Amino acid sequence: MKRNGKFFLAIAFIMAGLFFAAPSAFAHARPKVMLPAADSVGPSPAMVSITFSEAVEPKFSSINVTNEQGKKLNTVSSVPAAGDPKTLMLALPVLPPGGYLVQWVSLAADGHRLEGEYKFTVK
Repeated sequence: MKRNGKFFLAIAFIMAGLFFAAPSAFAHARPKVMLPAADSVGPSPAMVSITFSEAVEPKFSSINVTNEQGKKLNTVSSVPAAGDPKTLMLALPVLPPGGYLVQWVSLAADGHRLEGEYKFTVK
């Protein structure tokens, strides 16, 4: 009888741990694929594209690009990719050689907000 009680108690702890851990594991839309990639060096990209780990709310999620002096370069707002609620895209003008900073904000469908940044260089 004591053995069954310990078994069920162990199962209850495992189930409780899974119940509380699962929502936090999937609660944030994190970047999975970034184009151009972080710390990449190459020609001027026509756009910046970020695919997140889960769908984002386009009205509250964004991508912006600044040059080395901090001047915002995009004249339009980022938009969701057609048919892909996980991807945001931002069209860019032709960029001269130099370093650039991509700043992003993601708001997941469940309301969790993240933000971050990364750099790339145009040759």
